Amino acid sequence: MKNPRVSFVSLGCAKNLVDSEVLLGHLAKGGFDLCADYKQSDVVVVNTCGFLAASEKESMDTIDSMVDLKGKGRLKAVVVAGCLPQRYGPEFEKRLRGVDAVLGITNREKIADVCSSLLEKTRPARPVNLVSGDLPRYEIDRDRVRLTPRHSAYVRLSEGCDHTCSFCVIPQIRGKFRSKPMEVIVGEIEELAADGAREINLIAQDTTSYGLDLYKKLVLDELLRKLEPVRGVEWIRLLYCYPSYVTDRLIDEVARNPKVVKYVDMPVQHTRERMLRAMRRGVTEESQKALIRKWRDRVPGLVFRTTVIVGFPGETDEDFDGLLADLRELRFERLGAFVYSREPGSRADALEGHLPEEVKQQRYARLMQQQQEIAFTHNRAQVGRTLDVLVEKKLGKERWEGRTAGDAPDIDTLIALHGNGIDVGRIARARVTGWNVYDLIGDLV
Repeated sequence: MKNPRVSFVSLGCAKNLVDSEVLLGHLAKGGFDLCADYKQSDVVVVNTCGFLAASEKESMDTIDSMVDLKGKGRLKAVVVAGCLPQRYGPEFEKRLRGVDAVLGITNREKIADVCSSLLEKTRPARPVNLVSGDLPRYEIDRDRVRLTPRHSAYVRLSEGCDHTCSFCVIPQIRGKFRSKPMEVIVGEIEELAADGAREINLIAQDTTSYGLDLYKKLVLDELLRKLEPVRGVEWIRLLYCYPSYVTDRLIDEVARNPKVVKYVDMPVQHTRERMLRAMRRGVTEESQKALIRKWRDRVPGLVFRTTVIVGFPGETDEDFDGLLADLRELRFERLGAFVYSREPGSRADALEGHLPEEVKQQRYARLMQQQQEIAFTHNRAQVGRTLDVLVEKKLGKERWEGRTAGDAPDIDTLIALHGNGIDVGRIARARVTGWNVYDLIGDLV
């Protein structure tokens, strides 16, 4: 008798991706064969994102597509999981038509049993609904079926968030901030390293608050020191750093630790005092700029990634022009921008001064045009340098694709490599010979 087949759609951020890998692990242990082709599967699981209106629409469109396949007889069951059901609670099931089971971000260990029950002759008469507001202290993310390349993995340090940013609904979805014990994190990373992971990307809603709840102090620097001896790991990368909890100890550890790449992802969201207050960011304009300068001064060669929001309610021309001027001065090597999205339930939704979509889009275009010039200047400065690169894939004879230590997976740029004597997943040295728009070109040395 053949094992039942399951396909998986993972939407949203890296935190959601970790959940997807854990869910797939439970399905594999539960006797399911994993299938890349939805049309050849018995069950499809859609792990949704509910952070922004655009991500909610993508999730709902994906669910509708899978339900349509089921209606055509190509699937036997559709399961919805993740942030979207968690955001709206058990009542979310009523918005769905043709879906057979709904889970939030909990009960991950039940996914195989749920899917199996949907394939039985005596399947449930009504959709299975396991959405719950009872959140565990922390989740252990082990025995994962990896969706990332084997040489790179994400590791979650904590769950939830205690910040009250006015544009954000994450605390309503993921709950209060909850750190994992250090020994659990070390164990997860040792397992991933044994499976071939050379790059570990540390993630959370807020990585810099790590340990504040569990150890009553900020201990991200201590965790980095504990990770240094893990065999097989060569790159450790910090993502989602919140500016208000960056310590001098952390900055010094990033500078000292040879395995921690000289890269930081610290979303600033805006640079002007009035906007930072309206966004409830918990930092001042002066302190945030001083922190950025401190990172630069104390970590030589740092590549700095940030994100900003344009078109926040009440943002004036003066606020936006000030943001542009600050970004010209701060010159972030990597920058992403979001057009403000009005999210029901967020504090910002009730603010006055919401801007027309046309104005928001114009500001986004101006900001990204300016950032393009900064990125191109940075690329020109790399020509002639020899950099560490992680080889990601083989493109052809003596042609490869990789990333520098200054590039996080999925969100940053690439380097096209020429040479031989290397394998995918290895860290090598490459001399930069040119650049093509945002990406670099180089020769393996």
